[in-house]
Amino acid sequence: MPIQDEGQNKINKLTEKLSTEGINSTTIKQIDAELQKLYFQLEKSGQVSIKLIEWIQYFRRIVNDYNKKKINIIASLNGIIFLFRQYIASTNIRVETFNIEPLINNTVIRMRKNFENENINLNVQNDINPILIGDSFRIKAVISQLIGSAVINSSKNSKIIVNVNQNSEILQFIVQNIGLSTSKEKLERINAELENTNLVMYQELGEGLAFIKHLTHQMKRESTSERAK
Repeated sequence: MPIQDEGQNKINKLTEKLSTEGINSTTIKQIDAELQKLYFQLEKSGQVSIKLIEWIQYFRRIVNDYNKKKINIIASLNGIIFLFRQYIASTNIRVETFNIEPLINNTVIRMRKNFENENINLNVQNDINPILIGDSFRIKAVISQLIGSAVINSSKNSKIIVNVNQNSEILQFIVQNIGLSTSKEKLERINAELENTNLVMYQELGEGLAFIKHLTHQMKRESTSERAK
């Protein structure tokens, strides 16, 4: 049996063992032993399995919550992943290089078809490893939600700063919008309306402004009359 198929069979068996027996000291020892065997087989054959890498990441998240034997297991998993990355360079199997900046920029370009004249500047600051093994679809969905919301709710001539940090195995996205907010723009328009007594259009600012404008005008007129006397 090819090492690729044999490795996949072991993945299936180990996954089934986890789901049926749960995580305890016995299953951890057995799984650790199986991973060691698979490690040496891969070392001899020079073949890699992307599916195995994905499963290992899943397995790491599970065992990280379990204290007993964690050091030995993590050491084994790290050894396998290191071996994979060595052999990937000399095989036709490729792990996707995850570059956060073009991914964010492409997301913004796709979502900003109607914002060409808004002059929204995107500044991406990232501090992550060049290669990430994970759920890229979920990461793209998070980026679409964060950046999409920032762009849609941004005012003209604003600047969006995206900070992406990698802390251990956690990606942190922080989106900050610098510029005039919608509420501040609206407040400035209201103040301009109150200063200009010749304007009669209130639809954009809301019906409530009509009463405020009328009251302010009356107060200004009464104050002027009193000063004239």
